[in-house]
Amino acid sequence: MRAVVRYKKTGLLRFLSAIETANAIERNLRRAEAPLEFSRGFHKKPKVSFLDPTPTGVFNLALYVTVHLQRYDENLLDRLRRTAVKGLEPVQLWWTDLDVNRIVNGYLFRVLLLEDCVDPSRFDPQRQISILEKNKSGKLEDFFKHVHFEKVGKFFIVVYYQNRENLVRARHLYQPILVKECPLVLVQRLEAICGESQLSEVLGAKSWAVEC
Repeated sequence: MRAVVRYKKTGLLRFLSAIETANAIERNLRRAEAPLEFSRGFHKKPKVSFLDPTPTGVFNLALYVTVHLQRYDENLLDRLRRTAVKGLEPVQLWWTDLDVNRIVNGYLFRVLLLEDCVDPSRFDPQRQISILEKNKSGKLEDFFKHVHFEKVGKFFIVVYYQNRENLVRARHLYQPILVKECPLVLVQRLEAICGESQLSEVLGAKSWAVEC
């Protein structure tokens, strides 16, 4: 049996690495006494899988974890919540046969900047960029799609979509529109996307959910 748990990683725990995050979630599952299914062999490990990790420092509000379990457990989400650490908390659980790693195409992101640091007129989707850490290059619009700007109070918000095969750091998008150094930059992954739908919507339609 398979469950998909949506966690949110916030606060100081957003600075955990991908491995540290996986270890923390595995500890949460063990403390909650989840009826885990294990791999075979001498070094048995829980059968748990994750979607693409976020860079260190990014708030991940769509940290989907697939957990293979021996049986249905009606109270699993409640126990996960009670044993979770603050900043890495489960918010929803679905019992499903869907393979989320196969159906997710990309992710929706949001960047919050101070309004007086930004000039949106400097945004040029045709601008050529080089992604040294991935040995890639291309136009800005090749990596950041459906870019939307919005001013809310003292903040300037940038929302965009990225395909899984072109995941790059948000700085490649927002640094060219800065007019001065910005003392506050918050990057959030909001949701995983399947086609034109949010993963949470797809899971809700194809399974049954438990919400806190």
